[in-house]
Amino acid sequence: MNGKIPVLLMLPPKGSSEAEAWVAAGRLAAACDLAERVKANPLAGPCFLLAHEDADRLALQEMGFDQIQSSVKPFHFGDVLAELISEYHLDRLAYFGGASAPLMGEKDLQQVFEQILQQKTPTAIVNNLYSSDWAVFNHTRVIDEIKSRLPSDNPLGWVMQQEAQFDVRALPPSASSRLDIDTPADLLLLHGHPGIGRHCRDFLSQIDQPLLDGISNLRRVLQTPARTLSIIGRASSAVWKELEERTKIWVRIYVEERGMVASQRLARGEVQSLIADMVGELQPSGFLARLGQMSDAVIWDTRVWMGSRGTWPSAADRFAADLGWTKQISDEALRNLTIAIMESPIPVVAGGHGVVAGGLLALLETL
Repeated sequence: MNGKIPVLLMLPPKGSSEAEAWVAAGRLAAACDLAERVKANPLAGPCFLLAHEDADRLALQEMGFDQIQSSVKPFHFGDVLAELISEYHLDRLAYFGGASAPLMGEKDLQQVFEQILQQKTPTAIVNNLYSSDWAVFNHTRVIDEIKSRLPSDNPLGWVMQQEAQFDVRALPPSASSRLDIDTPADLLLLHGHPGIGRHCRDFLSQIDQPLLDGISNLRRVLQTPARTLSIIGRASSAVWKELEERTKIWVRIYVEERGMVASQRLARGEVQSLIADMVGELQPSGFLARLGQMSDAVIWDTRVWMGSRGTWPSAADRFAADLGWTKQISDEALRNLTIAIMESPIPVVAGGHGVVAGGLLALLETL
């Protein structure tokens, strides 16, 4: 490839619900920003696109990405990746989920490409070892040997390290490396960040103010000395460290089930949560009332609670819950939890892993 690394950008179907379509529009905006940065990178080779939606394909084809076809049905990430590598005879690849790097700048992107081009032994650079959203790597043919272990991109870095003996290097935790747009809250937490691109900025400028009120209330708590914030879910020590350095508040952190997706505990139905047990015993309103007695705001990765129940809600329900659109939630338990969150005496920002990871780091960078 003459010293350049081919790029693959993937965007999933947008779904059928209003909440899913809202996230898909934000995801496309982030993908367009990433596409511009990739195209500005002199080390980027041919740019491939695998997008399900016509609107996504058209937008990114106009930016110089070539849509590819896959014979893999139903979709399986590892099989699709191996097929592309084989068909186009790729020895290196930069894979990105469409909205996996909304804050990654051109300079950082180029440095990642440079590092891989300098390596002869099997090497990968990922944004997160335990839950990868993008990866730039060499020795690509190894993917064929581990493809069955890759139902999605999340286990990519971990499986490459543990089962393919790759030197997998994860970027230091930051908003740039950790923020991936998987949920509505990930988008909302981007609002006001100076590192977003022009497409994301345009999308976020059109958001209705009520959707931003929870973020604004949370920001005020973070900016007020001696307030107390509670964090629930798959938070890391890096987030706690950043909170201590950037704020003067007290923090309660309840960490559970880190790595539940990459380890496939979620897929095997092995997620366990003391917080979920407490929600069940006190009921959602009682739990939040108790939490409100010891906190001024809450950031809640509700996917751990969802995973512990054994019944995983649809994307439509999950996203509607994050947005507080209770009438659009069909899962009764999730609807009841969302109602309690909306009626909570303190601000509660709920979402997926991003709310206690990259999204929170992005919010802290706007203080």
